[in-house]
Amino acid sequence: MNPLRNAVNRTLLALTGAALLAGGGWLALGGSGTADRLPTWWPRPEDGTALLDRARLADWRAEDWWTPAVVAGTAAALLLCLTWLLAQPRRGGDRRLPLAGPPLTLRSRALADAVARRAEATPGVARAHVRLPAGPKRSRARVRLLLEPGAAPGPVLRRLTHGPLDEARASLAPHPLRTDVRLGARSRRERRTR
Repeated sequence: MNPLRNAVNRTLLALTGAALLAGGGWLALGGSGTADRLPTWWPRPEDGTALLDRARLADWRAEDWWTPAVVAGTAAALLLCLTWLLAQPRRGGDRRLPLAGPPLTLRSRALADAVARRAEATPGVARAHVRLPAGPKRSRARVRLLLEPGAAPGPVLRRLTHGPLDEARASLAPHPLRTDVRLGARSRRERRTR
């Protein structure tokens, strides 16, 4: 994840959490049951008051600006939250994989693309798709291969394991790379229609 985005996310979450915690603490501890035990500087609501009473809410609803303001504020909050959500990277997106030296990293998408290109160059493979969702110390490669008609899965899998996947493991050493491979076959009928 981008360090700037990570810092912004953590700051916004911390500020939201602090505001909710302060508001909840004020409401919970400001009640009449605990008011005697609180320090003198703690802000206390007056006895019998509510955060928003029905009479004041009815007065606000009678105003012409109330409904458009509430709708606009809610829509703006929703758009802000959706924008923030969509700005986040999806799980399994492009991450940085640790290499042998501490300052060295490799983008997971770059390694996945390289493994996919090498896999497609393997005899018997029509198409390859590779995903590398990575953790801090362990990586996992999810490989989907579409085999050519008549290609034997065993030899193709051996060539894939001792070729592109071994190269990927070597590039991530000393961190392990676990691989899941799914094989599918292209039918002769599909080949004729193209």
